[in-house]
Formats: sequence, C-alpha cells, structure tokens
Amino acid sequence: MYKGIFILVISCILFSSCSSSDQKLQLIGQEVYAQKKWVPPFPPNKFKTDGCSCWPDNGWQKCCVEHDVIYWMGGTEEERKQADLDLEKCVSKSGHPFIGKIMYYGVCVGGVYWLPTPFRWGFGWKYPQSGPPKN
Repeated sequence: MYKGIFILVISCILFSSCSSSDQKLQLIGQEVYAQKKWVPPFPPNKFKTDGCSCWPDNGWQKCCVEHDVIYWMGGTEEERKQADLDLEKCVSKSGHPFIGKIMYYGVCVGGVYWLPTPFRWGFGWKYPQSGPPKN
C-alpha cells in the first residue's frame, strides 16, 4: 500500500515538472545558441528543448538547455562525451553533485544516436543521421 502511494507521489512530482512547450525554455535556448560560434551546416529540424526532461528545476535548468542545444547540433562521439561531462559539471556547480552524476549517466545511456527518440544525440538531424553529413 505505502509503496503504491510513494510511486504515485513521485510520479506526480516528476510529471508536474515537465514543461516541453515552455516559452522561457525556448528563450534560454535562443540565448545559449546565440552565445556560441556554430559552423554550418545546420540541422534541418527546428531547435526545441524540454529543459531537464521532466526533472524539476532546482537551479540547473540552464545547464540542461545548453546540453540540449549541443545535442540538437550533434557531431562526433567525442563532442557528445564532452557535452555530457559539461552537463554534469554545470549541475554539480549549482550545488548538486549527486544529481549531476545521475544526469550524466542518464544522458550517456538515453541520449545515444541510434535510438529514434526526440532527445537523441543529433536530434536536429533526420534520423538516423546524428550530425552534419560527412564529406
């Protein structure tokens, strides 16, 4: 009985924090995008972010949006590894090193390019592409 109530409460907390169409997140994404120097070609799919993918924001949402911009662009496996490490560092710097580590392992497993998810590495490109075409 208590296990079921616990699962229900945790589920409600997590799903109530989802905000896939939040305009604030899109503005943060535009700000992050404008601060970086990107080299064409650019992904054909429009950039979008859901923040921290249903994690409640506890001061680390900008870290997740920065990570989403880089994931949208895609690229090499080394670039992906660096993006994941940068997410962990950013969340840890916000005072939550344990959460940073959890997020790091989550994106390492869930953000692989070969899964046709809307948050995979290189999600700005048409699946199964994970970055700019190779010459």
